[in-house]
Amino acid sequence: MDETPEELEQIRREAAQIDVNRYRKRRRALLAIAVGALGAGLVWVGLEAFDSARNPCERVRRFACAHDPKSLECQSYGSLVKESVEEPSRQMRGYIRSQCLTKIERLKDEDGVVVP
Repeated sequence: MDETPEELEQIRREAAQIDVNRYRKRRRALLAIAVGALGAGLVWVGLEAFDSARNPCERVRRFACAHDPKSLECQSYGSLVKESVEEPSRQMRGYIRSQCLTKIERLKDEDGVVVP
């Protein structure tokens, strides 16, 4: 060893300042961020799936009946909800639901009403 005692002391000080767990801490922090983002993504996907599974005709019927339960619109959407669930043809059920979704979008665009 060709180092002088001063050089050895300098090497010891530098070695004492080295954090051997630095990369492990960084990896854990990045893993925690990734797990949090994954959890948030899963929650978002779950909420989107739940919201898209809701029958739009049921939403429109609830909205119409909330204003006036005895109105013709409330009664007609009641029969539409029944058809949108019990119709044997999958294509027809989809068409009925798309019409209800169009009604929701029209209410939002033209009247500024948000149907829950």
